Order: sequence, then C-alpha cells, then structure tokens
Amino acid sequence: MSDRRYPTDESAPRASVPRANARRVAALLFILLTALYLLSASLRIDSGDGERMYQVSYSLVTGQGFAIPVEPLTSDFFGPWGEVQPVGVLKGGDGYGMWGIDGRYYAKYGLGWSLAAAPFCALGRVVASLLPQVTEGFATRAAVMLLNPLLTAASGVLLFNLARRVYPTDLAMTLAVLYGLCTIAWYYAESAFSEPLVTLLLLAAITGLERGHPTTAGIALGGMVLTRQMALLLAVPVAVWALVRARQDGTGRLIRRAAALLVPLVLGQVMVFVYNAGRFSDPFEYGYWGVGWDTPLLLGLYSQLLSPGKGLFVFMPVLLLGVLGWPLLWRRQRDRAWLLLGLAAFHLVPYALYEDWPGGGGWGPRLLLPIVPILLLPAGEVIQRWQRQRVGRAAILLLVAVSLFVQVLGVSVNWARHLQRVLDESASSVAYFYHVHYRWADSPILGQARSLQETLALLRDPDSRAAMKTLVTTANDSPTRDRQSEAVDVLSFNVPDFWFVHLWFLGLPPAWLAGVGLTLAGAAAWSAVQCQRALAQSGTPARSEI
Repeated sequence: MSDRRYPTDESAPRASVPRANARRVAALLFILLTALYLLSASLRIDSGDGERMYQVSYSLVTGQGFAIPVEPLTSDFFGPWGEVQPVGVLKGGDGYGMWGIDGRYYAKYGLGWSLAAAPFCALGRVVASLLPQVTEGFATRAAVMLLNPLLTAASGVLLFNLARRVYPTDLAMTLAVLYGLCTIAWYYAESAFSEPLVTLLLLAAITGLERGHPTTAGIALGGMVLTRQMALLLAVPVAVWALVRARQDGTGRLIRRAAALLVPLVLGQVMVFVYNAGRFSDPFEYGYWGVGWDTPLLLGLYSQLLSPGKGLFVFMPVLLLGVLGWPLLWRRQRDRAWLLLGLAAFHLVPYALYEDWPGGGGWGPRLLLPIVPILLLPAGEVIQRWQRQRVGRAAILLLVAVSLFVQVLGVSVNWARHLQRVLDESASSVAYFYHVHYRWADSPILGQARSLQETLALLRDPDSRAAMKTLVTTANDSPTRDRQSEAVDVLSFNVPDFWFVHLWFLGLPPAWLAGVGLTLAGAAAWSAVQCQRALAQSGTPARSEI
C-alpha cells in the first residue's frame, strides 16, 4: 500500500497519465481480468434462467425465431419463499416462460443478452462441426459462456475510466481490480445471467455522458432496457443527472441533449413492447406469472444487505468502504455523489420489495450486481485517507482479503451442492428457504467451504474418480439437452467447478488442458507486470494501492 498523499479537494491537481498510456493500462486491465475469468470458468450454464436465454440464442442462430423447446414440469414446485406451488398454474410450461399466441413456448427474459450471445452460439456450432467428438449442445453452451467474462472485464475497464475522473490512475486501477476480483462480479462473469450486460451498459451510459456523447449514452440505456425491463429504473437517475447538467448550458443545448439521450432509450422500450406483443399479443405481458411486490421494505433491505444468505455486505465486505466514502465524495463532487446515491436507491428499494428478491440460487445478491460498481466507486475516498494510518491500512487489507476469499469460494464449487444439502436436512421447503437465507450456520459461504473440501476429497479418491468417469460415459440425451452437457452438470456437483476438470473427465488430453491453462495464467501474469510498468513510466506509483 502506498503512503502517497492524495488531494482531497476538487481544485487540487491529480496525477495525470498521457491518454495513450492510459489506454494501454486499460487494455492490459481487460486482458488481466479476461484471462483470470477464463482460467476460473466452468463453461457450463449454471441456471435455468441462463439455459432459457441460451435456447433463445440457439433458436435465432438456427432460424427458428424466438421460441424455445420446453420440458414441462409434472410435479408441484417451490415458490419465491419456499411455499409449494401447484404445477397447474404453469399451464403446461416449465416456469421459465409462457405459451405464445402461435402455440409455441417463449422465455420470459429480455432479449438483450440472447442477442449478444447469438454470435458465440454460432461460433460453437462451427467448433462442433470441426470436432465430431464434441456435441453441438455442449460446444454452443461452452461458447456462449465466453460472453460474460468479456462483458465483466469490459465493465472493469469502464469503471477504471470513470474512476480516473475522480482519483489518480493507480487508485482507479485498484478500484477496477477490487470490482473484478473482490465482488460477486467475478462469479457472475462465470455465469449465464443477464446482470453483467446490464452493468456494462449502465457504466457505458455514464461514460458516454461524462465524455459528452448523449447519443451513445441513450443507446446504452435503450440496450439496458431491452436486456432487463427493471433496468428502466436505473435509466431514470442517469437521465435526470444528464439533463440537470445540460440545463446549465442553455435551453437549446438542453433540448438537443435530451433528444439525443431519450430517443434511443424510448426506442429500446418500444422494442420491448413489440417483442412482447409478437409473443403474447400484449405489449405489457412479459411472460412472468405471479410477480408480487409485497415484501416488507425493512425485511427486504435486511435480506438484500445483511442476511447471511444474500447480504451485499456479507458477500462483499469491501463495499463498506464505498458507503463510508460517499459523504467524502459528496463534499468534493456533489453532482456525481447524487448520481451514485440515486442509482443505488432506485435499484435497491424496488428489489427489496420484490417477492422473489433472492433471485434464485446464485451467489450473493445477484439482482444488485448493476449497482456494485456504483457502490464501490466512493471507496477511493476512504482508501486514499486510511492508507496513511497503520490501523486504516490493516482495515482495508482485512476487508479486501475477506472479500477475495468469499469470491474464490464462489467460483470454486457449484453452489447448488450446498443448497441441496440444506434442503435435504430441512423439514420443509419453507424451512429450507429460511435456513439458507437467514440462518448463519447454513450460510452459502460456510456451505461453499464445506463443499470445496468434499469435492477435493472425491477428486483425490480413485474409486470416486472411476465412478464419475462411468457417469460421464453413460450419460444420455434429454429432451432439451445433449449427453455431454448433462454429464458436466453431474460432474459439477462432485468436483471443483472448473472447465479443465470437466474436460479431463470428458476425455480431453491432459497436456492440451495444461497448455491452455498455462497460457491463460501467463497472460494474466504478463498483463499484471506490464500494467505495473506502464503506471511506473507515467510517474504513477508502480504498485497498487493495496
């Protein structure tokens, strides 16, 4: 940790880095995060949400439109709070969509992520055609799983660029690395959820406005809404912030900027309505059934922020630095501080009221991911002050170390293993819900540590390895999935959840797997060293803040 003192007022000079060198640092940061994400990836779709969004991509690539295959549920299922729901309410569906006006089944999710994943799905089909031993289903799913690592790495770069407007470059780099490795962004870079795309587009919108490009910002906001309808609430504070700033330059400039920003946003919303009408003959029908907003606010806030099962500050203690830093940022840059507060409030409160606030299984508060970089940005204010004191440095290092450890646990093992264990040990599904979300002894963090220990023991045992290889070779196709994808799903419950482990069981040569792994590790190490050198050549301290 550097002992260098940073300016604490808006007018004081900040360490500057030539634009070309700053771009080089940003490129190296992208390589670093991408390499680490790919090295720790599972390359398997980890949720029902992701599976259905992938199926939309596959349907688009194969010329089948937006409809997807469905394997209807045949038994009752669990509701948002663990209560049993009758299967009849799904009307022959699987809970992830609805039947359309043409008699085909449609996923309930926004279109944005599926559109972004479609080129990767097409790439997977090409790979499958060149490698006959690889099934098309497995190849396309693995290829689609390359999307979120790239999106999350790009989000880290955008956060770096935004932070450079407030802090010195080395501190901006520190914040970007903290976001990429010490928050749930790391886990969701390995996932097939749409939140990484929403996060990237939100940061892109703010970046566009900071650079004076309202049209770019409007396109990003429109894409954000097309990806997830609830993201419209995030667009509100961004638009208000932009228009308040433009008002200072006169009425004419305000009108031009408002049109450039709002027209693409409105077009994005219109596309959502057209997509809904085309599927369900109703522009306001999204395919969700039984959605409620009746969670008591205080319970929802506790659940999202502090609960052992999903708490924001439980899974990412480093974000406490951001909360403490917001008043300090407000003293220096009130307009940015108000934007961050508005984004946090407009996103957190609605999801605290949402009946399905946990967002399913996942790792930590998935639904809050888009505001994680927003909450982290003010942490720079605390870091640049606390680093001068021994106790302050120790506190920062402790929060960072715990946050990093939690994320490593998250990407190491399939979280569903712990959830299944708690369900098996619970008296009812409702009891399971309260245990896994509100009882510290059943926290997924503690459960993940136990699962990692168990899977490592299974991997070391020759008999267990032989049994798992038998499972892989005897796996069968299902109505919606291929045998290799099914085999990897089974493996993920019993071995560390990494692509090289799965592919080794599928029979790929260990030398090839080691070569790819070492290449990714080398790329991460090289980019880290080069980034340090680039910062040093710019007159910025060559070591990170923490």
